[in-house]
Amino acid sequence: MLDKKMTHRLIGASILIVAAAIILPQILDGERPPELDVQVVVSKPPVFPEVKIAPAQSLDELPDASDSQTPEPAPQMVNTDAKSAQDITLVSEAKKSVAAPTPVVKAKSPVKQEPVKTPAPTGRWTVQIATFAQEDNAKRLVDKLKKADYPAYSITTNSLFKVFVGPELDRPTSEKVQADIHKKFSLKGIVVKFSEN
Repeated sequence: MLDKKMTHRLIGASILIVAAAIILPQILDGERPPELDVQVVVSKPPVFPEVKIAPAQSLDELPDASDSQTPEPAPQMVNTDAKSAQDITLVSEAKKSVAAPTPVVKAKSPVKQEPVKTPAPTGRWTVQIATFAQEDNAKRLVDKLKKADYPAYSITTNSLFKVFVGPELDRPTSEKVQADIHKKFSLKGIVVKFSEN
């Protein structure tokens, strides 16, 4: 048999089901709000005319410009009563010089020229002279090299100060600079690719 607690629970559940069966249809069966009765009408897409593109033609296939004649200028009215015969002759000569057709220069097809091939630069080269831990030493060496008319500069990388001379466009020139510095200052140095950073 069921105890009282279980019986009360079953009675409460059945009351809730009956109440839901009575109340929910009244709530859900109401009228639709007027905002939902909007009809959306989509217009037809516009009709665009079909565009036909003619294939490209070469200059040889185009009609010759000399075939079309230049329109003649309209004749000028000359008042013969007021002007003498000499003036009329001058006007007719001027008309002849104006009405003379200008020569039409026929366009020739362009001559295809191959581009001039220049050798691609292989890069720039510079001579690394020395690497210092202290900036003052690097500055002194740069000043010393600049006094001897060498394009010297220094770059700081990883708290080291590297001294360079250059850059040059080709490696052999940088190697000559390296040999020259070795003779003058007893600094061997190495030739490396130039980097702007």
